[in-house]
Amino acid sequence: MTTVASASNTYSFVTINDPTDPTFNQLLGINNANTIAGYYGSGATGHPNVGYILTAPNYLTSNVNVANVPNANQTQQIGINAAGTTVGFYVDAAGNNFGFVYSAGTYTTVTNPSTGTGTVNQLLGLNGGYAVGFYTDAGGNNHGYSYDISTLAFGDVTPPASFACTSTTATSTNNNADVVGFCDTASNTTISFFANNGNYLQLNVPGSTNTQAFGININRDVVGSFVDAAGVTHGFIATGANTTAPTYKSIDFPTGSSTILNGINDQGYIVGFYLDAGGNTNGVLATPGGTGTVSVAPGSGIATISVAGTLTTGAKIDSSPTASTTSSRSGSATIFSLFSAAILAAI
Repeated sequence: MTTVASASNTYSFVTINDPTDPTFNQLLGINNANTIAGYYGSGATGHPNVGYILTAPNYLTSNVNVANVPNANQTQQIGINAAGTTVGFYVDAAGNNFGFVYSAGTYTTVTNPSTGTGTVNQLLGLNGGYAVGFYTDAGGNNHGYSYDISTLAFGDVTPPASFACTSTTATSTNNNADVVGFCDTASNTTISFFANNGNYLQLNVPGSTNTQAFGININRDVVGSFVDAAGVTHGFIATGANTTAPTYKSIDFPTGSSTILNGINDQGYIVGFYLDAGGNTNGVLATPGGTGTVSVAPGSGIATISVAGTLTTGAKIDSSPTASTTSSRSGSATIFSLFSAAILAAI
């Protein structure tokens, strides 16, 4: 297998966990103010997903808000933009997933009109005005889509037939209207893509049959995860994603057994999570310009301060595709996970 150069020693790493459930935390989105969106809780009985929003600079307990959709059983805060608007998904009492937009204290439910029975809708990323995510159709296949937050219009994100995708997930978008995501293929591989204005390029870490792109910034730096020949999951950063020859480097938490990178801001700050020797999933912030040092956020995590919110339902507008660009992200093995079955098996 081709060796991918490591960039781990050019970052500093900070573990950030909520002490309410220090066994399971995922940091998923970060904006240019270094405000982080994420959640704690594995989704297992007694450990529901609890969304939170965490502010810089020191990520103290006083800088966090727990942000759950009212009356939802579980909530994941995933993407965040410069205005502090977030997107994600919540789970109702019946186990259905619904995407949401959270802005100025109000949650708006987002459900793509093409969604099949056994509802699964998830919004995973956003820029200044558009969100991207995926829905699951009646046949159990995932489809990427975009969502205009102002007009409530949906757009289709579908890689070309030459990619041979069977299930697609759109994961992130930037203010260039670039979209990244990944798809499962007919040959049982997982490939990623970069899309802009209907043009698609593949993103695949050399030598890996499982590459998942989760985040993109204005500089077209892309982060995500890949699985190596030994079945180990690594984080990666790709530069030049809009070219036919991107440069890939791995980024791994120094003492973790698996690393997944999910979000990157325009300054190159990266969020994600890693698995430790005890089997715990820990949130991590990776800052460029470091030397591979590891630390823990002050207070050993974050507090639980509830944020009140109201819930509205977005109109189901125009089931046909719009002109907007969308992307798609591959499906998960369980209703509460953002990540594909292959990644889950690897960690």
